[in-house]
Amino acid sequence: MFGKYKGVLLSASGQDANSRVFPIAFAVVESENTESWTWFFERLSTIVEDAMVGRAGEAFRVSEFKEIMELIKLTDWRCWDYLEKIDKKLWTRSHFEGERFNVMTSNAAESLNNALLPARDSPIMALFDFIRRKLCTWYVSRRIEISKMKGNVPDYIQKILVEQLVLSTGLLVMPCSTWLFEVTHRPTNFGFTVDLDKRTCTCLEFQKLGLPCRHAIAAASYRNMQYSIFVCKHHLKETWAETVRGIILPVPDPKDVEVPAEILTVDLYPPTTKRTKGRP
Repeated sequence: MFGKYKGVLLSASGQDANSRVFPIAFAVVESENTESWTWFFERLSTIVEDAMVGRAGEAFRVSEFKEIMELIKLTDWRCWDYLEKIDKKLWTRSHFEGERFNVMTSNAAESLNNALLPARDSPIMALFDFIRRKLCTWYVSRRIEISKMKGNVPDYIQKILVEQLVLSTGLLVMPCSTWLFEVTHRPTNFGFTVDLDKRTCTCLEFQKLGLPCRHAIAAASYRNMQYSIFVCKHHLKETWAETVRGIILPVPDPKDVEVPAEILTVDLYPPTTKRTKGRP
């Protein structure tokens, strides 16, 4: 915060079904400690190509992750050693216990910070009123966008599905049962096992993203089934509509608000902060 009374605005955010920023909570605190992460990312970019570390974090299979980590080790063992000391559940797709739904960056948080930047030098009440108005505008515009949807899959998700559909061209499909298939790549003849009933694939993309991978789409096409029916409910129109169903009400006139007696006796003071480096 840049106003007379310093502090840090913390925000928690995620992504909705159409990969838009979805704010969850806000708080103003005295400070936050980001020194270790800042040090790590600044130095990492000077040692190893960002793409290599990104590939390791985004790998779906453990075997693929290990191969990339070996390349990092050959490039710079210090970087490899640092990464090895970090809990892999915190930064890798292959070891994460749960569903990331393809969220592998902090882009949502950065976008939210940029949207709130104009109000960072405002007093705290004006700051939160700015946030309220911003969220209200977002919710209304998204409800309108959802009402105009022709299908059940948001545009961003549909774009991903089309990309996977293109990649499924030429894959060899061999049925093992009604729902189980072996899908083979040409010319390597390396196969993946797809279970449409359980919505899984041994490439792990199907279950980790909640979207049919190229192998699942090839299997669905073999059975003349619409691949869109295998999209996880979290990516569908109904879920997106539910996230913006709530209404953000206007703030009433303070004169009309009945404040509890125990609150009226509380003295509020600005947070204790440290002077920042540089000129005063």
